[in-house]
Amino acid sequence: MAEINEQNDLYPSMEEIEGLEEAILNKEEDALEREEAQDDAVEGIGDLGRSRRKTRRNVRRTKRASSRKRSVRRSYNAGAKSVAVKTGLTKDLTSKGQFELRRQQLPPEIQKALKDARMQTVDAAIYTVKTIKDKSDIDLMEASDDKKSGRTNLNRAQLDSGKYFLLTDIVLEYAHGSSEEDNDPADFAFGQFALPPQILNGTFEMTLGTKVIMPEISCAVFDDTDTTKRKFQYKLANPKWLKPSMDITPKLNMPKAINNGDKVFNPAVKVTLLGTITEKA
Repeated sequence: MAEINEQNDLYPSMEEIEGLEEAILNKEEDALEREEAQDDAVEGIGDLGRSRRKTRRNVRRTKRASSRKRSVRRSYNAGAKSVAVKTGLTKDLTSKGQFELRRQQLPPEIQKALKDARMQTVDAAIYTVKTIKDKSDIDLMEASDDKKSGRTNLNRAQLDSGKYFLLTDIVLEYAHGSSEEDNDPADFAFGQFALPPQILNGTFEMTLGTKVIMPEISCAVFDDTDTTKRKFQYKLANPKWLKPSMDITPKLNMPKAINNGDKVFNPAVKVTLLGTITEKA
């Protein structure tokens, strides 16, 4: 399987910057050339005079392009080394923006497929619902999981071949039934219940294959007191790539299990991974 190169800098390449600058310059020069051609016609300059003026214009055009390229390189080198610039690039970006910023980290064949419009990027929300009654340590996604509406939209806890998912946010929600017989989590109103102390005092971690991509963090990050974001949502400061055909294993560890009790029956949690994924166009 092709590898993602997460060491690639989160900064546009010199080639991308120069290509954009060249396109802008050509547009400006073409407009200037049209104006000068019109002036030549008005002034009645003959073909020989026009040819000489065009030659001089092309020489000046080449010199200006060379000068601007040097200027672009100086600015680029200064900006690429600036922490402030890199921080500004990632500040308040959407999931799609974060993906585009990291596109160059994808395997070359995926980058080419996106460029050729054989693949596209779309918003994605991968979720799984798990019953947690009498459990304190829960694998929120498992290899035994099969797609089933209301339970999960991911088979075998893996992305399909060829799909790459940039994880930008995680949502952890809790719900329970209203009676002993109310035991199907697909009927529960996730997002309407506050997280209980057992979850808030627990930890969340996530692995991809054998690699830990999110070390243990306090589940308090999912608390809903921040009204500027979706309830129970944790936004990653450093988005993570999820690669195809590798086990995605988010885990919830609580100090003690949540059992059936006063008006709490068959407790369950729903984990949702938000981000941008590659799909066939």
